[in-house]
Amino acid sequence: MSGVFETVRVDAGRVRLRERHLARLRASAVPEAVVRAADAVIERWCGLADAEPVVLRIDIDGCCPRPAPRPPSTSAPLELCTVVAFDPNDVTRERKRRDRAWAEEAEAAAGGLEALCVSPGGLVGETTRANVFAIVADGTIATPPTRGLLPGVTRSWAIERTGAVERPLPLVELLAGRAAFVTTAGRGIVRIAAIDGRALGDDPLIDALADAWRRL
Repeated sequence: MSGVFETVRVDAGRVRLRERHLARLRASAVPEAVVRAADAVIERWCGLADAEPVVLRIDIDGCCPRPAPRPPSTSAPLELCTVVAFDPNDVTRERKRRDRAWAEEAEAAAGGLEALCVSPGGLVGETTRANVFAIVADGTIATPPTRGLLPGVTRSWAIERTGAVERPLPLVELLAGRAAFVTTAGRGIVRIAAIDGRALGDDPLIDALADAWRRL
């Protein structure tokens, strides 16, 4: 299938969770030959072992995956702005589509902050670049189910690592919780410092999870 892309971080000659990235391409109906071609692109970049870390966007366009590198974004704690831009019934968002108009609109509405997409009813979805986890008041780690959301590669690893529960997550519960974080292939585990100017707490689990990701 054309019209999708994959994002990996090449770091010290390796890509964390590489097989999961390839599996996500297969789940998007990308032909196996094209998946193998994308993996060959990754392998070539991994061969640059002395290079600085790079985030590699691989666009799937016919049979020739096209790489586009960029420096990794900062992993400093995030300040998010809520934007009503999450529809649990929009299953097209469950693929990493090259058409990112929805994300561009949400980011413009966030006024320079990273957008936290929520539904009209106040359910948390994702940011325009990452999946969201909350450590809620009772200590449970919760993350929204992937209906209408991208099933992130780092997200799946974090669920396995922490035993996080997949369930609808109201924004009010996230704000009242102990702490929250996002997961991305490019940045790893990043704490959410504030949402709409409201400060969130911290939890040692977030730093421990970030360290475990860096060791992958």
